[in-house]
Amino acid sequence: MTKESAEIVNIRRPKILMQAARICAKGYRRETMLPHLLGANTTRVLAQLKAQEKDMEDERQARISTYSPQAHVEVLSALMAESNKAA
Repeated sequence: MTKESAEIVNIRRPKILMQAARICAKGYRRETMLPHLLGANTTRVLAQLKAQEKDMEDERQARISTYSPQAHVEVLSALMAESNKAA
C-alpha cells in the first residue's frame, strides 16, 4: 500500500458520506469522471483529488452555502478508486 492509499483509508468523514462514496466508487469510470472533476489536467491525479476533497471538507465543516454533498461524494469516490488503482 502506498502512502497516498494509506492516507485515504484513514480519512475521517461522516459515515453516510463515506458510504455513498464507496457505492459510487464501484461504478467509477476514469475516462468520464476525471475530466469532469479535474478538467484537462490529469497529471498528479491523487494530489489534485486530495486537495479538492480537503477544500470540500473545509466548506462542509464551515457550513458554507455553496457546499455540495453530491460533488463531495464524487470527489471522494474518485479518490478511493484512484488510490485503489495506485496500490
